[in-house]
Amino acid sequence: MFVGHYAAAFALKGKEKTASLAMLFIATQFVDILFFPLAVAGVENLKFVEGFTAVNDFNMDHYPYTHGLLGTVVWALIFYCLYYLFYAKKQTNRKTIAIVMALGVLSHWFADLIVHTPDLPLICGEPKFGFGLWHSKEMTFGIEGLLLVLSWYYYMIKTQSNSKKGKYLSLAFVIFLIGLNFLNLYVLPPNHDLVSLTVSALVFYFLLAVMAHYVERVRV
Repeated sequence: MFVGHYAAAFALKGKEKTASLAMLFIATQFVDILFFPLAVAGVENLKFVEGFTAVNDFNMDHYPYTHGLLGTVVWALIFYCLYYLFYAKKQTNRKTIAIVMALGVLSHWFADLIVHTPDLPLICGEPKFGFGLWHSKEMTFGIEGLLLVLSWYYYMIKTQSNSKKGKYLSLAFVIFLIGLNFLNLYVLPPNHDLVSLTVSALVFYFLLAVMAHYVERVRV
């Protein structure tokens, strides 16, 4: 899952308005931000098998440190501690915000569960889980888009624009995310170079977080 992860970011921002949408964009993709460099280092595995699913050629047979349920819980706790102790130390409700950030990290496993083939372990090895939505490109695009739009709408009704462009900038952003997912699924050729794939993934994760920062600045 790609932009569908940001559904959790919008929903959590709507629930806790003092949380940073930009940081939630980082939190919801945090385990992937860790996974790609670990795959390059050989700690976790990402193999490219042509036609593995309709969506991508990713055969991820060993990545318990980032995508095991226990591993995701551990990263969520680490993210909570780092956010509580350092990033939000001057905020009066920093415990609540840190919990929201941890939930953002944890949401990644459950969102991946919808689309992945059965490769998500609870700890390490069998049993592994995944509903396999990646076997249908159309269903993947539709479900990700639906989750994103519904959570974005929840965020919109829970916040207010502080300028005339607030509503339209947020709308443009979610349309951009859906368009980006369309390009990813239907237009861009498969990339089987792990290093360049890692670089491009990390660039987009942080670039989208920066864009989310500017979107939330025009809404309160």
